[in-house]
Amino acid sequence: MEFVVIDTETTGLSPYKGAKLIEVAGMVVDKDWNIREDMAFHSMINPGVPVPIFITKLTGINNRMVKDAPSAEEVLPEFFRFISGRVLVIQNAPFDLSFLNYYAEKLDLPRITNPVIDTIRLSRKLFSGRHNLDLILARLNILAEDRHRALGDVILTAKAFVKMAAMIGEEEIFKLASRKAFHGKPRS
Repeated sequence: MEFVVIDTETTGLSPYKGAKLIEVAGMVVDKDWNIREDMAFHSMINPGVPVPIFITKLTGINNRMVKDAPSAEEVLPEFFRFISGRVLVIQNAPFDLSFLNYYAEKLDLPRITNPVIDTIRLSRKLFSGRHNLDLILARLNILAEDRHRALGDVILTAKAFVKMAAMIGEEEIFKLASRKAFHGKPRS
């Protein structure tokens, strides 16, 4: 079983309220639990709208960085091919999947139906309290570098996933990977 850790950065909280993708990334974790930086996908995305100041402050992504980037229409078909056939690992899966499936519908691409493991759910099996990425990383003694960028968060989430998988056990991870998960807002 091969996993792919994915993350997006966006201009806001909901594609249904006009927020756009500005960055997407993914990285494979192979069947031997190796994080494969040589099997990665990363792209900035031109949202076609200005990047809000608060997003620039949070992510460091500004209008200059996305101005010459490809559009979602150019990036997402390739990204969807990259994740095809793999179990998705996502920190706060409903957020990212809502954007990706919104764009899938808009671009007439197949909705994402991959099995999904949400690292928040894994964290809840191991720790009490809150489960945002910074807290998960701190609990696992992983230095939080390059936060709020898609590729940086993918690498950190992959490290957290591998550590939590070792703590929970392979059998439980495979059970989670075989369950249906929330895949974003359904088509109306």
